[in-house]
Amino acid sequence: MALTEAVAGRPGIAWRGWVSRYAVVIVAVVLFIGFSVLYPDTFATTGNLKAMVNTQSVVLLLALGASIPILVGDIDFSVSAVMTGAAALLAALTIAGVPVLIAVLAALVFGLVVGAVNAFFIVSVGVDSLVLTLGSLIALGGMAYAATGSQILTGVPHSLVEFSRHEVFGLPAATWYAWILVVVVWYVYERTPLGRYLLFTGGNPEAARLSGLPVARLRAGALIACALIAAFAGIVLLGQMGAADPGSGPSYLLQPFAAIFLGATAVKAGQVNAWGTMIALYLLTIGITGMQLAGAQAWVNNVFNGLALILAITVAKLASGKANR
Repeated sequence: MALTEAVAGRPGIAWRGWVSRYAVVIVAVVLFIGFSVLYPDTFATTGNLKAMVNTQSVVLLLALGASIPILVGDIDFSVSAVMTGAAALLAALTIAGVPVLIAVLAALVFGLVVGAVNAFFIVSVGVDSLVLTLGSLIALGGMAYAATGSQILTGVPHSLVEFSRHEVFGLPAATWYAWILVVVVWYVYERTPLGRYLLFTGGNPEAARLSGLPVARLRAGALIACALIAAFAGIVLLGQMGAADPGSGPSYLLQPFAAIFLGATAVKAGQVNAWGTMIALYLLTIGITGMQLAGAQAWVNNVFNGLALILAITVAKLASGKANR
């Protein structure tokens, strides 16, 4: 019997598969409609919709960058600290009189160096990526305070502010940077041999190595690309805020990973993917914004993201278990 005939004869399986694949999208739409009905004068407004999208641009950049090492079987928890460190370095250099272009290049080189150091210890030395990047997170957080003198640096050049805030079709440039990266990451993951190599490496590194793939270089490249994107996110963040806050890193730690793992249950269930990550992030944003408009306290942000992360990992584990039976 052909596969199409088998599926046609068992419509319940096809329906459950469709619901499972697009559950995150469905929940996001339901929440959006629900909050729009409950709070039409505050939630369902153009200003609020723009705010929800715009405030998540840096988080989306971080999530897309952090998804790359996860695809090859590693994890980089230092992305928020790389972002903060790059922003602090850029602010300190420009305030000291260094030309903006040179300062921006220095911030990007900072990301490359951090990524290379992480890759050396994780890939060459064999240190566990979770442990190593947690160490990097703490160390880079301290470096950000050192670069800023433990102060919030203001007086950022106008060109950097314009880089992030300049509006294109009614939305700040920062939002477009994030959306463009979604398309780029999707294309690499789904339409290029490199994307297939990354996925193969993450699924079975030993088999990938025996197949002739340069597993070490793929893993190292993923970690370096992640840190470079995080440094770029730092440049965007500095322009958005107009200041460098060395203590802002922890507030960006959880949400990118919640979006990645929750997004891995959508669109391409069981696999990290760009569109799923973006949809999951906006789902979290809709839920948090709606609850805050309902009168929830600020701490609901971390609670909601944490529970979403637990749920996403649990669903992924259950799906993996069923697949192995």
